[in-house]
Amino acid sequence: MPDRHPRLRRVAYLTAVMMCCAAFVLALTGIATTQGHVRPNGEAAAAVKRFQQQVSEHSGRCHRHQQQQQQQPTVAPQREV
Repeated sequence: MPDRHPRLRRVAYLTAVMMCCAAFVLALTGIATTQGHVRPNGEAAAAVKRFQQQVSEHSGRCHRHQQQQQQQPTVAPQREV
């Protein structure tokens, strides 16, 4: 059965491809204008600071890490020859 609207399908496909390309170009343009830097007083910088604080607060409190350290012997056993 032949397609009833082959031109419509082509136009829709080309439109989708062009929109994807335009989105990619706009994303690259945004990166190029900021040169990959984050404003120090922006939302992204604040989110990074919050994340770093959470990591520093939780460092050393991992129960699994503490259990593994307690189970491991401090001196490796030596084999007899």
